Amino acid sequence: MTTIVCNRSGMAADKRISGGAMFRSTKIFSINGSLIGIAGNVEQALRFVEWRRTPEQKPIFNDSSEFQALELSPEGKLIWWGAELVGIPIEDDFYAIGSGSHLALGALSMGASLKQSILVAARWDVGTGTEIQTMALKGK
Repeated sequence: MTTIVCNRSGMAADKRISGGAMFRSTKIFSINGSLIGIAGNVEQALRFVEWRRTPEQKPIFNDSSEFQALELSPEGKLIWWGAELVGIPIEDDFYAIGSGSHLALGALSMGASLKQSILVAARWDVGTGTEIQTMALKGK
């Protein structure tokens, strides 16, 4: 799958896409000042990203939708999204999604940087790659 990590000032993600022959792709997007990271079914997640760009075209997902998104708002708020398109505020100072999320959260809780936490996840999670994309929230 992947690992996406976020704190109140930035986001990091591995670039591995799996499910057949592996390839690299962008998983963090800057939309209207927010950073949005995606995990899970890439096609569904990209439809979510397009909806965040143009909210008047709400996507419809089926019952077997398997994607998650993590948003860092311009104000530094963390928000979790799924197929129901309901943003759930996260009160913690950092969070992670994807197959390596528990490993990354453990690393973050021990003081690792966003990039280091992705590398920890990649060491133990086959769905997480070692090529990393990072983005900082503007003004942070």
